[in-house]
Amino acid sequence: MAPVIDVTREDLLARRAAILRRIELDERDFAEARATRSLSSEEWEAKEELEEIEFLLGADD
Repeated sequence: MAPVIDVTREDLLARRAAILRRIELDERDFAEARATRSLSSEEWEAKEELEEIEFLLGADD
């Protein structure tokens, strides 16, 4: 059986903030970048992680 990892909402929010700091964009600027240009490999990885976090945060509502 696979191990279960419990992550709090605060952990997810902190992780999201850390990802955005890593790519040096805020949420608004990153959304604009996603809509208007090709993402770098680091930005693409960030996009994937942020989508996973949003999914988990949505499940928390």
